[in-house]
Amino acid sequence: MRYVRGLTAVRDKSKTDGMPTPSELTSQQKQQWGAAAPGWERHTDWFDRNTGETAKWLCDAARLQPGQHVLDVACGSGQPTATIAQVVRPGGRVDATDLSPEMVEVTRRKVERMGLDNVEVSEMDAQSLAFADQSFDAATCRFGLMFCPDPVRAASEIRRVLRPGARFALVVWDVPAKNPFFTSLTGVLSEFMPMPAPDPTAPGAFRLAPPGELARVLGEAGFRDIAVESRPMTLTYASLEDYWQIQTDIAAPLKAALAKLDAAQIPALKARALEVASSFLDGGTVRVTATPLCAVATRA
Repeated sequence: MRYVRGLTAVRDKSKTDGMPTPSELTSQQKQQWGAAAPGWERHTDWFDRNTGETAKWLCDAARLQPGQHVLDVACGSGQPTATIAQVVRPGGRVDATDLSPEMVEVTRRKVERMGLDNVEVSEMDAQSLAFADQSFDAATCRFGLMFCPDPVRAASEIRRVLRPGARFALVVWDVPAKNPFFTSLTGVLSEFMPMPAPDPTAPGAFRLAPPGELARVLGEAGFRDIAVESRPMTLTYASLEDYWQIQTDIAAPLKAALAKLDAAQIPALKARALEVASSFLDGGTVRVTATPLCAVATRA
């Protein structure tokens, strides 16, 4: 999975225009997700349990079948790669890619543990895929496209490597108001450090959330028959402590922001975050809404 915004790309203040280049934005994403990779590996079982329905939706929306060759972009900690690999057996295979070499290794270890020998994992920028035209029968991308500096370019690359009539299924995050699983924590963070207004064009979890934006990106990339729907789900944490640990381990932009705080501030921030999160308690369990924006489109 790829999370979370409210925190946007860091600006290089040494530049006269204050704007990082696309290559600098890509480098920032690579560094942030590389730093978060160990947390994703620690919590991979939690994420699989909580978002298994999303992985199933991607497979169904892409109309995956045994024998197909599928591309999974931004594979992260190995889902939906692992689910896809099982769906396309026998005879099918998966090429999984991620910008972060650390995430690539997390996925590689996951599929090896599961005994999935029909997966190839590669470090690769979605904006420049190293595959021949019309190589794949379908493509998926879970929580990744919104972190590309140029999402139209990335979607165009995915379209390029798909065969005519192939489907591209993807999920991004819906608007912040529908995602308290993260915004409650970033709201607390804003009490402890300055939070610049989000740049709507910068990489981030909510980059493709505005109404019509995801469909626009896919349409400009050359896809047709585009369908987009909001699919709320509930994330479950065993306790308030579990909530804090998981959120601060896997949300890469949040992790990067916390690293800038003085260590002496962290206990107070944590106490405030748990106070806010207590509104999600159900018995001793934390249950909080998260809302993916799910889309499927066809390669013309």
